Amino acid sequence: MLVLLTFCALVSQASPTTDPTPHHQVMQNLDRNACSLVVCGPAKPGLPGRDGKDGIQGPKGDMGAQGMQGPRGIVGPPGKMGPVGPAGEKGSPGVQGEKGDVGEMGPRGIRGLQGPTGSPGPAGAKGDGGPQGEKGVTGETGPMGVPGAPGPQGMTGVPGPKGDHGSMGEKGAKGEVGDRGLQGATGMPGPMGKTGSPGLKGDKGSVGEKGTKGDSGLSEVNLMKKQVSTLQEQLTMLQASLIKFQKVAAFPSGQIVGNKAFVTSGYEGNFDDLRQRCQQAGGQLASPRNAAENAAIQQIVVLHKKAVFLGINDIQTEGRFKYLNGDAITYSNWQQGEPNNDKGRENCVEIFVNGKWNDRSCGENRLILCEF
Repeated sequence: MLVLLTFCALVSQASPTTDPTPHHQVMQNLDRNACSLVVCGPAKPGLPGRDGKDGIQGPKGDMGAQGMQGPRGIVGPPGKMGPVGPAGEKGSPGVQGEKGDVGEMGPRGIRGLQGPTGSPGPAGAKGDGGPQGEKGVTGETGPMGVPGAPGPQGMTGVPGPKGDHGSMGEKGAKGEVGDRGLQGATGMPGPMGKTGSPGLKGDKGSVGEKGTKGDSGLSEVNLMKKQVSTLQEQLTMLQASLIKFQKVAAFPSGQIVGNKAFVTSGYEGNFDDLRQRCQQAGGQLASPRNAAENAAIQQIVVLHKKAVFLGINDIQTEGRFKYLNGDAITYSNWQQGEPNNDKGRENCVEIFVNGKWNDRSCGENRLILCEF
């Protein structure tokens, strides 16, 4: 610690007996010439000083020289964030950069799922007929083969349609008189003949025995009328019962059109399986021959939401569709672009929910629909 000590010494410039200087002048001299500033080292304890209350306040000293710069203070805490400045104006678009180099090919992606099968395309135009080939050389007759073992007995075929009446045959030779047959029962009395011309009066005969009283002819006619009326009533009842039975048999999976009834049991199988089952039931696979029958079959397909095989195919000759009895079809309702014999194996016919036909492989399973 620095201690500033001021020591004042009174130095007299003249003798006290001869110097007539006033007292206040002496004090000015003392004040101006008798004070010195001494800088000392750290203060040491000394004797208690005299109370300086009675001293006279000295004049204000001159301003001292600027002191040395003090050490840098500690950085203060950060100030509060100022308000956000106004948005700057939009800069001008930059110059388009050069086209980058082509990057390396990325790794091969995972193979996607296979899409659904596309709808069959329209049938192509019929090709021109090729030139007729040259007749080949007649081959030599091969040796006769060994007779094969007899095959199993085939199933009974569908009854064919009724044939036309044949032409009248030639009249045969008169046959020999046969043996006389047994006497038949007495027939009903014939109608009364016309009255003949009167004959010659005969001789009076003997009186015969009295015969039994005969039935009246009028009562027999009435009996026949009654029998015919009874038969007509029974026929009407049978017809009503048959119609009722047909409706019951067709409900809910069947349709009746005219004299035909189309019925399904819900079974599914391939063409040959379904054909045999319908035959065993006394019917055949549904074979529509007009638009009304096709519409009835369509209603069953819509009800079950499943396609059915029809009793139509071109198994014997490609492109010539026939009914099961071998007759050529007289009605068709093909889907556009059908039949197309896709992959050379579509020989049977199915019907869709829209009533249209499509050729299909006979080995696939479809809903059974029999015709009775």
